[in-house]
Amino acid sequence: MGHCVTLIAVLSFLTLACFPHLSHAAVPKLPVDNLVVFGDSYSDLGNFHRWTNGPVWSENVAVAWNASLYSFAYTGSACDNELYPDVPTTDRMPSIRDQIELYYNLDLGLDANKTVFAIWVGITDIQKAYQQSLGTEDTQPDFGNIAKCIGQQVRNIRRAFKADRIMVFNVPPLEYMPFFDDDDNALDRSKWGAAAKQLNRMLEKDIAILNRNHHALRLDLVDIHSLLSDIVKSPSMFSFTDASHAYLDACQHECDNKIDDYLWWDRTHMTGGAHRAIANSILLSGSYAKPTNLDAWSLPQVQALIERPGSRYRSPIYVSPPNTGLIDRIATQKTTSQDSFMTTIDTNTGHSMWNCLTIGGTLAVLLGVIFKLFKRLRHQNKHRFHGGLLDPKSVDAPYYYRSAMTEPK
Repeated sequence: MGHCVTLIAVLSFLTLACFPHLSHAAVPKLPVDNLVVFGDSYSDLGNFHRWTNGPVWSENVAVAWNASLYSFAYTGSACDNELYPDVPTTDRMPSIRDQIELYYNLDLGLDANKTVFAIWVGITDIQKAYQQSLGTEDTQPDFGNIAKCIGQQVRNIRRAFKADRIMVFNVPPLEYMPFFDDDDNALDRSKWGAAAKQLNRMLEKDIAILNRNHHALRLDLVDIHSLLSDIVKSPSMFSFTDASHAYLDACQHECDNKIDDYLWWDRTHMTGGAHRAIANSILLSGSYAKPTNLDAWSLPQVQALIERPGSRYRSPIYVSPPNTGLIDRIATQKTTSQDSFMTTIDTNTGHSMWNCLTIGGTLAVLLGVIFKLFKRLRHQNKHRFHGGLLDPKSVDAPYYYRSAMTEPK
């Protein structure tokens, strides 16, 4: 048994020495006191309009985390309106850039170490990219600028607010929206579905790069695309009865079906039941707080907690004015000092990798001896060792929520 402990100790030493960012898992998590959201209609709590029948994902998460909620999300939001100069200004809603600058100007005094920031945007960007390409030779828009913009907002949040706890939502599977069931829109189904996948691949790659280069950053991807795709394919496994039709089209109080039995509330937005499923995927991950879920709160209880006077779970109303480029300037000013610091860390990490190789070579013989002894002990006491892979069914945290620690191929 002592040899096994020695082996574990050596491997742990090498792992932490070579990959210090993996030590995050061993660091106690700070409480989440605040949840700040930048987004579009999927996160709009009434800044323009609420597009669902029940609590939105962020409200559910705030209740479970016991965190104050500040949602700047606005219907029709794009990442940056300047990406679409040919789109009429009347079609412009507060962008993510606008929302971030308003949050800065309000100076709410939130502790960044106890605040989780969230960004969910992309659908309006795809729509405007196609809209802007009309009448041009660019029949297939380049979505690279959208992914770059989202990544830049993550970088700006980190630099301007010294934030290291950020989650980014990818784009849902647009081809499954009831919106495309209409004959007039059916021809665009595959095109929009492919656009979502293309944007998500680029977004995931950038998130992986950020995580790889900034070890203090806790940047997680909420894989909405995979979650909703699986619900559409197997609705009963997620307690839905209908994942193809919009409740407002198919039922609208004229049948016995419950609203939350449907995935889609209208032709483009989800029901409160879907928002609850999204919230659970975040809560079960345990990435920012102790793993939990919404089982302890019924839907009426969540609604009552949000609606009570002075509730910290009910976000104030925010309408962001057009940005002035302030956050970009602040981020640029902080880039030199912060990047210099990060370069030192990354350089030291690089040196530590060479040191690890040297240490690894020195300890190779020792590891070999220990491993052989371990095999001999295992052979002699085979009934005392129970190997095997972890049963996926025993893992509570869903794979829809993950840290992108490696760059996807």
